[in-house]
Parts: sequence; C-alpha cells; structure tokens
Amino acid sequence: MNSLATKAPTVILVGPPWPQGGTARVMQNQVEFYRSRGSTVVFVCVPLHNAFVESHEGWRDIKSGILELGADHTFFAAINRRSFQILKYMTWVKHRFRPTALDWIVLTGESAELSDDAAGAIGEMPVALVHVNHVFTLGFAERLLRKVVRSAKRVPMILETHDIQSHVLRDRPEINPWTHGYDTLDRLLHSEVSYLEKMNVLVHCSVDDFNFFKLRLPHKRHVLAMPTIDEAFVSSVEKVCPSSADPIDLLFVGQSTDPNRDAMKWFFEQVWPLVADRRYSIKIVGQIDTLVRKYLPEIYQAYGSCFVGPLAELAPSYRAARCVFAPMVSGTGISVKTIEALALGKPFVGTSKAYRGMPMARIAEAGLQAHDAPQDFAGAIVRALSDEQQAARTSRVAYNNIFSKQAAFASRDEALKLATLS
Repeated sequence: MNSLATKAPTVILVGPPWPQGGTARVMQNQVEFYRSRGSTVVFVCVPLHNAFVESHEGWRDIKSGILELGADHTFFAAINRRSFQILKYMTWVKHRFRPTALDWIVLTGESAELSDDAAGAIGEMPVALVHVNHVFTLGFAERLLRKVVRSAKRVPMILETHDIQSHVLRDRPEINPWTHGYDTLDRLLHSEVSYLEKMNVLVHCSVDDFNFFKLRLPHKRHVLAMPTIDEAFVSSVEKVCPSSADPIDLLFVGQSTDPNRDAMKWFFEQVWPLVADRRYSIKIVGQIDTLVRKYLPEIYQAYGSCFVGPLAELAPSYRAARCVFAPMVSGTGISVKTIEALALGKPFVGTSKAYRGMPMARIAEAGLQAHDAPQDFAGAIVRALSDEQQAARTSRVAYNNIFSKQAAFASRDEALKLATLS
C-alpha cells in the first residue's frame, strides 16, 4: 500500500468496463488531461451487469483494455451479490415501486465493491476530485465518497454524460427487470435527469448532448469538451513505413454495432454500384464483420473479401489509406472515428450522421460537408481520391480548429474550475 502513496492531488475517474470505442477514447483524454495538470490519476472500473462477479471470465479482457487508458493506478470493482439484492429492493421502494431500466443499471453499479486492499489504498490518497463517466456509475461514485474517500473537506464531482442514456435504452430497447416490459421514453428521461440533478457540473462530449441537457437542466453548469485523439496514436501512424502495405483506396473502421451494420448496408447497396467500375480497393476493419455476416449474408457473400475483422494494430491500415469513409445512416453521440480520421490528416467522406454531435458551422468553415444522397457520397469519394493533398489539408484544418488537444483541455480546465469553486 505504501507504494501507492502520493503527495500530488488525486483525481479518481469512475468509468464503465468498456475498454474500446468512443467512451474509452474520452476516458483516455481525461487521464491525459488530469496528469498534465499535475494530478495523480486513479481509474476505478465499475461493472454495470450483475454477472460481473470476481470470478467472471470476461474480466480478463476488460482489465487488459482498461489498463491501456494509462492511469497511474487502476482498480476494478466487482459485483457484491448481497449488496445487489439489498439495493434491488431499496431502489424498488425508493422509486415508489416504479423504477426504470436505467435505475436498475445505476443500482447494479452501486452494488459493486472494491477489494479491501484497493479501498485502503484509495483511503490514504489526497483525493481532490471525482470524475464520473456515464450516469450509470454515479451510484458507485457517491458510495465511494461516503465509505472510502477520507477528506476533511468536500470533494467536488464532475459527471460526463457520454450520450443521452435514456434514448440509448429506448432505442436498444432495454427490458425493465422489475416489470419485464419496456419503459416509456418519458420515464427513462425522468430517471436520467433526476440523477443528473445531483451534479453541479456536467461535461458533454457532443453539441447535441450539450444542448439537450442544458435545456432540461438550465440551472446547472454545462461544459462542452469535444474528444481529442491521442498524439501517440497519430505518431504511431506517421512512423509506419508507407511502402510496408499496399495502398487502400477506401478504409472503414468499425466495431460490432447496429449503426455500423446499417452503414455497410447503405454503402454496398446504394453507393458502391455508382463507383464499382473504378475498382477502388476497400478494407473494412473491426468486428463489424460478424454482424454483416450474420444479418447481411448477401452483402457478405458478395464483398466478404473486404472485411478483414479486428486487427492487432490499426496504424498500418490508416497509414495505407488514401481515404477514410463513414457512410453512417444512424447513430448517437459523437463519432470518434471521424475525429480520428481528421487527426491523421486523411481525406474523409462522411454523411450527416458521421458528423453527429459536431459543430457543423465550424465543420463547414474548415471546408468539409456531409453527403447524404448516394450520388453525392459517391461523387465525394471520387473527388477526394482525385485530389488527396487538398482533401488531407481540409481534414487537418478541421481537426486543428475544433478537436485539438489545446481546445479540449481548455474546456476541461473550465469544468475543473467550475467544480472546485462551486
């Protein structure tokens, strides 16, 4: 325990067990920001499903991914079965026998507990701030402050929303374990806003989230902090030898999600026939191949060679890409993959949904625009590949002006100031 002692102020980040995708990228931003401001960063991973007890085999892969966030110290909570059963009943009563599926996830996270060693180590640290990721982990964070953190003065909290979770649960859709039915959007939203009411400072990762919650919680402090891309990743791509792989005309990177599946369907059915005669090479990286194989068998049969599945290293594919495309027709939150392409200075072609959550006026000022009609999307691909240098310059301008580390950290400085002074 002595090896974890620190004199520097400690920031505790509380987050879900999602070691990949946009959430992970944002949490990595947080780690880098707080460390750059002289704090020791502790990340506490909180499970949101009651199957994640200490012996669950899934913890192995989760732990590996979470450790890559780069926190100074990382701890993993696990569901305590007894606490879960007690909180399940207490939540049912507290919400007058009408709790929602969102309440269930919050109580599940709250029922997670740290080991005695982890709790003891955190208890010895000079905690200056708790930064909560997702409304789902708020219950755990509050319990952590009550029972583990020892401080002579009030420890401020910041909550980062990461999308409108009531909408996510409605769209999924998520069954309410108490009623075995589906909650209305109004009830889910009421639950979400009730939890956010507890916070003085809310940070949002997208313009849409910022506007949505500011309208419903006008008396709270709201800060927009756009995701930025890890400079080490950008550097790793730039260091790849250009001749180490064959050029890729069109690159798409996507996880196994319904919006990515819908994007592949729209692209191959509506757009690709318009440019197929140009014989562009296509490479589709990530676990999206599993969804396409299962739900779009005809597309997979015709274009299966384009799907390469997950890769250990993305840098070579990005280095070889002549254009990154994002034919999104659905999705919520903000697309970190779009920001990633801009950070790498890659020619980029996307739909409106690929730019979701972004300040579109500033995107347009940088020279980028959305292409939602198949013919427009196809034409944009041809133009980008015809003048790669100009398209690449446009991407870099957009990233530098809107998503750079300097801009992101300035927003996080504002949130930190509001939290510590309120």
